[in-house]
Amino acid sequence: MDISLAKQKKSLLTRYWPWAIVAIIVGSASNYLWFLGQADFVIDKDIVVYDKVKRGEFSVSVRGTGLLVPDNIQWLSASVEARVERIIVKAGKRVKQGDLIVELSNPQLVQLLEETQWELEAKVAESKAAQVQQKSALLIQKAVMLNAQLNYESSKLKQEAHTELFHKSTGAVSKIDYEQTRLETIQLKQRWEIQQDVLVTMKENVAAQDNARAARLKKMQKTLERAQQQVDSLMVIATIDSVVQEVPVEPGQRVSMGGNIAKLAQQDSLIAELQVPELQIRDVVIGQHVIIDTRNNKVAGIVTRVDPAVVNGNVQVDVKFVGDLPNDARPDLSVDGEIIITKLTDTLYVNRPIFAQSQSTSAIYKVSEDGNFAERTSIKFGKGSVNQIQIIEGLNVGDQIIISDPSTWETYQKIRMY
Repeated sequence: MDISLAKQKKSLLTRYWPWAIVAIIVGSASNYLWFLGQADFVIDKDIVVYDKVKRGEFSVSVRGTGLLVPDNIQWLSASVEARVERIIVKAGKRVKQGDLIVELSNPQLVQLLEETQWELEAKVAESKAAQVQQKSALLIQKAVMLNAQLNYESSKLKQEAHTELFHKSTGAVSKIDYEQTRLETIQLKQRWEIQQDVLVTMKENVAAQDNARAARLKKMQKTLERAQQQVDSLMVIATIDSVVQEVPVEPGQRVSMGGNIAKLAQQDSLIAELQVPELQIRDVVIGQHVIIDTRNNKVAGIVTRVDPAVVNGNVQVDVKFVGDLPNDARPDLSVDGEIIITKLTDTLYVNRPIFAQSQSTSAIYKVSEDGNFAERTSIKFGKGSVNQIQIIEGLNVGDQIIISDPSTWETYQKIRMY
């Protein structure tokens, strides 16, 4: 009986173990197929980028790229037509106000200056000669007037004597002599008054001629000053302490009036001109703080101007620095600028997913807790920053989402990651 029972047990194990293995395989396969059936698309975990939702202070900012440009730029131009004689200073050199940059030449202007000087000297001599002549004429007229006065006074004394004798009827003076003396006195008085008027008129004439000569001399002096300025302008000098940006002339070159000679830029007066995409410019206003990155240093600034026009999809924003410029700051240096729009406290935010726009509702893929699946979820975004964006609805703290480009699988509701 013992031997019979042992044989029966062995035959049962031999009979059922293959079916157990098949059942395990079928169960595993079913579970795997069920697992695969939960997703519409499969991707590799290593090709996607994730980020977790965080809560805290969120800084809303806008980024732009641009250049450092001088706030004070001056072009030195030729005041006269001339030829470039020498270039004293080349582009890139620092100059102080009054330093010689370019020397021009124009022999005609030098000759004109000399001729104007000679003409002015001749005018001055002629004016002095005319003044001497007028002074002499005035002295002569004064002498004539004095003689007329003396003749009148002498005749007046004679008339008074004849009048006294005539009225006494002594016969010493006849009526004819009396009348002749009286008429002669009247005539001499008139001559004296006329000579007085002549002297007054001569003085007025002398004053008028002096004024006319003074005006002509002043005009000639102005002509000389203008000629001197033209000659002086042949020496092109720096008008401010600056750096020479450009000298677009060569020795021997002829330049016309108004032609550019040198470009000066004030080195310690630079601003940043940022190009901000037109879709992000709506929140940028004058007075906002800006962080300018020169690649080597960061410096603070303030928005001073927002261009009203859009050019090639960008809007120019001018930024003035509020602190000392870094040592590497120079005109035409490429910089990045981050314009601080506002700061939000105690809010949800996440690194900005690809194609996510501020103040919009978009679909992103939320990763499951086990990390094996990602499901398409509608998210309401708030204000956006350079690299981050605010979450209004649809996510909680700690939720993980895919922020890389989902265009390959964006038509599927749920994907599996392996």
